[in-house]
Amino acid sequence: MAVTAMYTLLEQTIVELNRFLIVLSNERKTLVSAETGQLPTLTEEKSALATRLATLELQRKDQLRNAGFTTDRAGMEVFFSAQPDNPTHTQTQSLWGKLLILTAKVKQENDLNGTLISARLQQNQQALNSLLGELADANTYDAEGQQKPVAGRRPLGSA
Repeated sequence: MAVTAMYTLLEQTIVELNRFLIVLSNERKTLVSAETGQLPTLTEEKSALATRLATLELQRKDQLRNAGFTTDRAGMEVFFSAQPDNPTHTQTQSLWGKLLILTAKVKQENDLNGTLISARLQQNQQALNSLLGELADANTYDAEGQQKPVAGRRPLGSA
């Protein structure tokens, strides 16, 4: 396997990871501002990028496997050590390091957004519970205008 092919593949992966970071940043801004109208579009973008990244990862693994290396990080290290005389060896190994750092950052950013989403869902559930509790306490009136208690209504979460 040529180091240049791996270099190109890693370079493409880094470009896609940077795009993913931009989408995650936009998602966070949307979540923080509570202007959630853009979330469906951002979710579609994230899904498309995740698919593209998975395809690139499969290609990287295929290249390693076809060259007789394992497809994990150790396989990449063996691949690099088998190419010491190649002029792009150092550049490719540097890209691999950048890719690992970027991957960790994408995971961290995605996890943070997941935490924000969970917090937003919890806030919405609490508001809904409060509203339903108020509705359960409200008096209703029958056709003759007589006040009649609401029976059988309990706030969510009560048994």
